[in-house]
Amino acid sequence: MATTERWAFAEATLLRATGFMHVALMVFGLVAPASLFGAWGLPFAEPALFLRVTLVAYGALGVGLVRAARREAAAGVLFVETTALVKLGFVAVVMFEIANKRLFPRSAMASVLDLVFGVALYRAARRRAP
Repeated sequence: MATTERWAFAEATLLRATGFMHVALMVFGLVAPASLFGAWGLPFAEPALFLRVTLVAYGALGVGLVRAARREAAAGVLFVETTALVKLGFVAVVMFEIANKRLFPRSAMASVLDLVFGVALYRAARRRAP
């Protein structure tokens, strides 16, 4: 009889917390006026299509993380690792844009959570990788 290895409690909590944060950011970003993101130094000029597409993509990643937490670890490890790399890629893009003086330096604050959760998700996924 084969046993399926589940995510550890802490890992599953991390997956759910990150997933629900993504979904909350999507909902908040879609109902809030786009100019609210200007305080973070993010581009928000109307029609703000890039911002809305980014928010919907983050929401989709969040739903995927919540689903991955409910499945066995082997089935969700690739998605979790991919999501972590997307989060770390976002941080890299923001930092390059700040270095090229296309974004304000305060924009880095918008990517702090992505950096922290990206590293944590990547570590959890790599620990579970076969």
